[in-house]
Amino acid sequence: MTIREAVAAATRHLTDANIEDPRITAQALLAYLLETDRTYILTHPEEALETETLRHFQDWVKQRASGVPLQYLTGHQEFYGLDFVVTPAVLIPRPETELIVEEVLARNQQEAPLIIDVGTGSGCLAVTLAVRLNRSRVIALDVSEAALEVARLNARRHGVEDRILFLASDLLLALKVGSPDLQADFIVANPPYASDAEIEGLPPEVRDHEPRVALLAGPDGLAFHRRLLMESPAFLQPGGALLMEMGFGQQAALTQLVEPSIWSVEKVMFDLQGIERTLVLRLVAKN
Repeated sequence: MTIREAVAAATRHLTDANIEDPRITAQALLAYLLETDRTYILTHPEEALETETLRHFQDWVKQRASGVPLQYLTGHQEFYGLDFVVTPAVLIPRPETELIVEEVLARNQQEAPLIIDVGTGSGCLAVTLAVRLNRSRVIALDVSEAALEVARLNARRHGVEDRILFLASDLLLALKVGSPDLQADFIVANPPYASDAEIEGLPPEVRDHEPRVALLAGPDGLAFHRRLLMESPAFLQPGGALLMEMGFGQQAALTQLVEPSIWSVEKVMFDLQGIERTLVLRLVAKN
């Protein structure tokens, strides 16, 4: 079978399964298998595929049609210009989370800032910030040991493993309160923020394939934000910033949880869809 024929058949299969951008998805899967890019797929339509490559491609197409995310098939996702390994143990990095990176880079005034990444997952925030701030120190926390293994792998791939401390932790509980070495300039987090009632309404490829521990956050979706607001002051420098991603429609309720004697609301950042996506707070006083 040629590239043209294989892509055409895959496109029909993905279209029938209501997969978004079926032709582009088919081309992307085949390009990854051939270790090339979509331009090659488009410019070599008559090239014959080896039997094993075709079998592997057809298997991937079936999995994608069943809802398995593209990133879990290829094992990769780009984030802030860097390539990250992803597995079903971690949430797939999203473009909107890049807002946190942009804000930390814009706000940082320290030569060697200390950054704590809570719920690091794939390590996309921890690793990207370590790469972009090449004198920084980062503590990456996650309750999942499997997620930490993925994050360590990504840190090694990008040459920053020596500046990131990975710890298994339920939010910030593994850190010692009062330690002078744990007074961060920034705490960043993309916590779970789907409410229990929202889970069935999520896209099937999210609901059925991404780790629920990284998605669900109690009856109102704010369980982890509440804890971050309570636990973070002990580990921030005065004037340090807490940056938290949030879900659609949560900004008003989340802002009401902010204690003005402890936190100053610095900014609400919007994603490319105009959704209030990131809350930026500055610590004005310890608990």
